[in-house]
Amino acid sequence: MSGKEATLILLDVGASMYSQYQQGGSKKLSRLELAVDCLGLMIQQKIFNYKNHEVGLILFGTEEAPDGKTLYIQDLSIPDLDFFRNISDLPNHDVGQQVGGDIFDALDKAVHALDDHAKTKKMEKKIFILTAGCGQTDYSEKQITKLIKMIEKVDVKINFIALDFMNDYNGDMDDPEKPEEFEALNNRMLTASYQCQEQSINSRYVFLMVQELRNNMRIFPANVAFELYSQFHTRSLQARASFRGDFQINDEISIQVLIYKRCFEERLPTLRKHSTLGEFQTDINKNHVRNDLIYYNPEDPNMTPIEKDNIIRGYQYGRNLVPVDQIMEDKMKYQCPRQFQLLGFVDRSHIPRYYYTSTVDMVIAVENQKQQKALAALVIALIATRKVAIARFVGREKTAPKLIMLLPHKSKNSQCFWMISLPTTEDIRHFQFAALKRSTPPQQMAVSAMIDSMDLEKMPTEDGQFEELLKMKYVANPTRQYFQQVVMHKAITRSDVLPPISPLILEYLHPEVRVYNYAKEALQKVKAAFKFKINEIKKQGDKKVFWKQLFEEQSTEQIQQQVEDEVVEINQEEEEMVNMFAKQKLGFNDDIIKEIGTVDPTSDFRKMITEKRVDLVDTALQQIQKVIIQFVDQSLKGSFYPKALECLKEMRKACITEDEAPVFNKYLHVLKEKYSQLVFWAQIVQQGITLISNIENQKSHVSADEAQEFLNKEDISHKQLVDQLQHEEEDLLAEID
Repeated sequence: MSGKEATLILLDVGASMYSQYQQGGSKKLSRLELAVDCLGLMIQQKIFNYKNHEVGLILFGTEEAPDGKTLYIQDLSIPDLDFFRNISDLPNHDVGQQVGGDIFDALDKAVHALDDHAKTKKMEKKIFILTAGCGQTDYSEKQITKLIKMIEKVDVKINFIALDFMNDYNGDMDDPEKPEEFEALNNRMLTASYQCQEQSINSRYVFLMVQELRNNMRIFPANVAFELYSQFHTRSLQARASFRGDFQINDEISIQVLIYKRCFEERLPTLRKHSTLGEFQTDINKNHVRNDLIYYNPEDPNMTPIEKDNIIRGYQYGRNLVPVDQIMEDKMKYQCPRQFQLLGFVDRSHIPRYYYTSTVDMVIAVENQKQQKALAALVIALIATRKVAIARFVGREKTAPKLIMLLPHKSKNSQCFWMISLPTTEDIRHFQFAALKRSTPPQQMAVSAMIDSMDLEKMPTEDGQFEELLKMKYVANPTRQYFQQVVMHKAITRSDVLPPISPLILEYLHPEVRVYNYAKEALQKVKAAFKFKINEIKKQGDKKVFWKQLFEEQSTEQIQQQVEDEVVEINQEEEEMVNMFAKQKLGFNDDIIKEIGTVDPTSDFRKMITEKRVDLVDTALQQIQKVIIQFVDQSLKGSFYPKALECLKEMRKACITEDEAPVFNKYLHVLKEKYSQLVFWAQIVQQGITLISNIENQKSHVSADEAQEFLNKEDISHKQLVDQLQHEEEDLLAEID
């Protein structure tokens, strides 16, 4: 949070402010509506983010003022919902007779008011002026000079926002160090066309003040819509170092650095519940609804509360729950000291953009010439060699270490590193996707041309120049903006209907609208290069059954009989569930299968694998292996081979689902070594029962190619067995025919 600040808003409410805003394009809104919308954003930011900021409002150009010029609406104080509501209602007032107000008279009074309010307080002073510049002023150049001296003395920052006024002003050209550009800007302001003479006079005075108050006053023409809104939706934060310490290069060299947050994740504030039963309190920290948790044993019918000290954490290990107390948990934690250590250097091209997993920090040297030179030398060397640094970073003691990349950056006045977190091997997930259809060279050229034509950073303008459409410094967080808008709307209207997000805020989120016309030809080429066809989804008919159809097809007695049968079936299921829970609670486990029989081995094996009350996976796998070998050894001319193969297939499925792939792979090698000269192994090869690959289960160390080669690489005798098996099948089919 930033420090204290006092802001006075000077809003022109003359008749010229009710005219349509000319720079709005297709949006039909008045200048006053635009100004009020901007001020509403400012008040929202002050209420949500700045608890120590005070805001005041002065209207000028209204007949209701005692002196006919300025009217104080809100004294400098912390803004609240009433202030927001009063500002929102301003466009609904009647249009006055005055065309506009005296800008410099209102500014003079605002400067004195700020000086009186903050004379003994340490706070930043700001003034926002929103006007169309059509009001007549009684000030002369001599009085303007006195006003300039007063502004310098009070040290107040002035943001002059011109609505359809001073559109020819360009702040980038207002640089005394570039006399050729400043002279061009001066000529442009002198030859600019205005709606009335008052605008011409006011623009000359304002331009004069800006030249004298370069550090205290800025002009924002409203046609620069992004800059206009950026004055109200940004949130300034105090720069505080999150880390101060040594950047260890090796055992002998280290650089003292500071780390600041460059960007971070924006999180919405928590919405605490307030009780309506308690006495009303203006303090927001009062009347909070707190949840009390009561722990009890679910098998205790009396639900006796258990003290929190008697509760211990449990961690799942396979099918078992392992208790771990706090002492053991602290011992198991990784104890890591605070550290910032260089690991090495890699080429910048070796780290793709999608490896950036977290926020970005800035690493600079401390205010010491020796340390700054050392860091600058390292930055320049990495830029020259096109490399980046890889380091290990632990911001606080006993926290998890991070693998980070230090991206070198050099500006006109300084050098620094951008610190970006990188993923480790455990963080990367390898997903297997089917291969895409290979594109043709014409298709690749069409897509490349489309990407080049839709570049948001270099969009051509009408005068042949290039501009960037998506300027991040002017882009607000739409989620946070809409959250604040909804909270303010519900607080004022008390309505459950959510308001639509402001279209002026959404405008910069869709810069591609301007790109479509420019990239129209490239888009047509892409459409011609790719032949798309509609994949028609067949309607699934005759699956929905309506009650009307049932009554038409069946009689009342039949429907009643079906309902009674369903009721009996439901009662039986409920009785079985009750018996099952009773057995579990009393410790009965008579229905648990603990041994695989030879009558229906696959069914017994499935029940043991899926048993939830007792972990029988290892036992089931050991028994099914013995059953398969028993079937093979006791077979007479392969009579039990089909049963053995069925058990082997069921074992393979279970090993995939239960992460026991190494068990199956080892067992299959045993079968091959023992029965490779029998017809049983030939049937295994014929049915394609191979090793479990790492694509089917991550615990396997066998690739898909190795699993396939396991069945393909056989000797001549084995191939003769396969041929013999095929001949026997053909002879058997011939006998059947």
